[in-house]
Amino acid sequence: MAVPEAAVVEVPCSGRVDETTILRTLRQGARAVLVVGCLAGNCRFRTGNHEAHRNVDEAKSILEQIGLSPDRVEMVEIASVQYVRLVEAMRSMEERAERLGPIDLLEGDA
Repeated sequence: MAVPEAAVVEVPCSGRVDETTILRTLRQGARAVLVVGCLAGNCRFRTGNHEAHRNVDEAKSILEQIGLSPDRVEMVEIASVQYVRLVEAMRSMEERAERLGPIDLLEGDA
């Protein structure tokens, strides 16, 4: 993979990645989470990317409420043929995660 620090987890639909999964991933040591979904209108499950956006927004809201940067979570929509865009999104998120550093649950990101 083009981004060595990334762990890729395949799911049938980005809408299955709920806010609990995102927050658990961060609690288990990830510095950031990038949810990659299909382009709007291309979801074979119809509303998956809309659900994913809602879940990511909810996770960001919770992070903000507990004093962590909502920038630790992002959602992008990418077509299956947009490999270069996927790699760019992953590299951008890796740079962001490096800038934000590890999560200190006692101190927050402040």
